[in-house]
Amino acid sequence: MRLAILLCSFLAAVSGLAQESPTPSPSPTPAPTSTPTPREVSLRFALPPLEGTISLGIYDPSGKLVRVLHREDTVDDFTTGHDALETPWDGNDDQGEPLPNGKYRARGYVVGHLKVEGVDYFFNDWVTDEKSPHLKQIDNVALDSAGHLILLVTLAGGAAEVMRCEPTNSALKNDPVLQAQGIDFNEFASPERLGVKIEEAKLSRLGSSDWQVAAWPKLIKPVAAALGKDGNVWVIDQATPDSVLTELREFSPSGEILRSMTFAAADPQPILVRASTTKDQIYLLEGSEALQRLRGLSLVATKTDEAEEPVSDWRIDFEKKIVAHQNFAIDAGKPVATSASPSTSPEKISQTLQADPLLNDKPGKIVLAVGMDEDGSFLRSADGLPLRTISETSHLTRALLSRPNDNTIDVFQDDGAVVEQFRVSNLAQMIAFDCGEFELK
Repeated sequence: MRLAILLCSFLAAVSGLAQESPTPSPSPTPAPTSTPTPREVSLRFALPPLEGTISLGIYDPSGKLVRVLHREDTVDDFTTGHDALETPWDGNDDQGEPLPNGKYRARGYVVGHLKVEGVDYFFNDWVTDEKSPHLKQIDNVALDSAGHLILLVTLAGGAAEVMRCEPTNSALKNDPVLQAQGIDFNEFASPERLGVKIEEAKLSRLGSSDWQVAAWPKLIKPVAAALGKDGNVWVIDQATPDSVLTELREFSPSGEILRSMTFAAADPQPILVRASTTKDQIYLLEGSEALQRLRGLSLVATKTDEAEEPVSDWRIDFEKKIVAHQNFAIDAGKPVATSASPSTSPEKISQTLQADPLLNDKPGKIVLAVGMDEDGSFLRSADGLPLRTISETSHLTRALLSRPNDNTIDVFQDDGAVVEQFRVSNLAQMIAFDCGEFELK
């Protein structure tokens, strides 16, 4: 108030001088503004005698984790004091927003040499190691001029990619050339592209003058066709007009049935057929509610049965399955596909910790769970403090735990394409510490 009165008196005096003299007076200098005092809090704690990483969190009065201050950091990320480690906190939460004044608590864990190892993969034959692409679904199949399989796939997370598949070992790799061409895969792999057209339950051979359409039997409900060796055509069709079974037939150009393969109702049904034009080899994309399957088959021999009907002997060159698992549970230490009902397998497990000899206390306990974000998965406390990275798998949707022994947990995590199993051992190599309660002003 005194400053305001003095400022008003000063302005009045200046106004009077302006009336007495035409000489302009300089503008008054504005009063300096004060800089807000930082709300920084210095946290100190005695480091428990355990070599490893440090995770430290800030908790509000209700015990909720509001800031992950340190995540898997080392001693070098702290200031070393005479008898303790120090670290500052700016009073903000994880979103960078200021937290209200009040009492808070800082506590965390020193995490020793926990061992994390990949163990196995489930529900997806395409995933065999950490570098394998996570195929969720095969949408289309084609053959290039060299006889390589080209797959249009949907990956975990929904991205579509074109990949080449080596028929000899079914190894997958990205195809940047095809990706860059921006091909219309449906056009690239359509029956018309392969030289065959299905029209009104009949087949026509494109660009062929010796195609004897009139001699062909009427098809029932064809769903796919492909041009094969010697001008023959493979057709996926309904077995008989009154049957629910599906049949794969090979026709000669004159319409003669050379070979047939009937699929039981319980088996995955053929969706697409692709055939080599130089040898007796076919590829089948099959599906059911339970799984999707891609198989490569080669003809070994053709014999005649008692009814003098041709019977073909096929060799399976490769077979890859993707098992549907809308939900899964853990049975005898392994994941099993279940219905959409909630799983009874645990998502949290209690673990006994190592005692802190500096405090002469008893061994503590922690409830462990698995956290997931865009960077992968991590072992965390039940209240959300990250402790140890598990994997870099993205698009994870759920994780379940099992307990092989008192010092180990198995993590089963799912991204919708495959369930990965990781084993985390040496869990007792953790010590809890507490920075105590402090006031944020």
